[in-house]
Amino acid sequence: MRRHTLGVHVALLLLVAASVFHLACTGSRIIGRISPSTFQFHNVVPQTGSSKGGWKVAQVIILLGRISPMFPEAASCDIEVGVPAFNWQGRITNSKAQQIASLAADKAARQAFAERLPTALMCQGFRLKMETLMKDPSRDPFISGAKVSGFNPWDIEIIPRTFP
Repeated sequence: MRRHTLGVHVALLLLVAASVFHLACTGSRIIGRISPSTFQFHNVVPQTGSSKGGWKVAQVIILLGRISPMFPEAASCDIEVGVPAFNWQGRITNSKAQQIASLAADKAARQAFAERLPTALMCQGFRLKMETLMKDPSRDPFISGAKVSGFNPWDIEIIPRTFP
């Protein structure tokens, strides 16, 4: 009888371990989305006349996080998004820049976590993916010439926003 009870306990322990392992592999979730209002654009190079030019940036410190029963992850990334004020596409409004930055940030965050990068490399990958998504002409809408990087220390008059 004692042997049978021990076997049942071992079987239950193995079942629990397999369930936890399954959750660790498949149970992680990325939730939430980055609101367009998070990206507050500021003109740093004025547009002169009706010609192409001008430049505006938004700075955000984004906390990227993944909920997982076994291995939650988080990375705090400084993001500077720069867009032309006016290019061959016409005038780039703050509203349009905010919307495109928000969509690109959401998708880039999911892609960065899917690659299972160490958190030290996650921000770098996130920025690169976000920039690629923002200026990809096969996506609609997009902004030709958009740039995404870490904070530029010369933009001292901009107060970064945080998300969340």
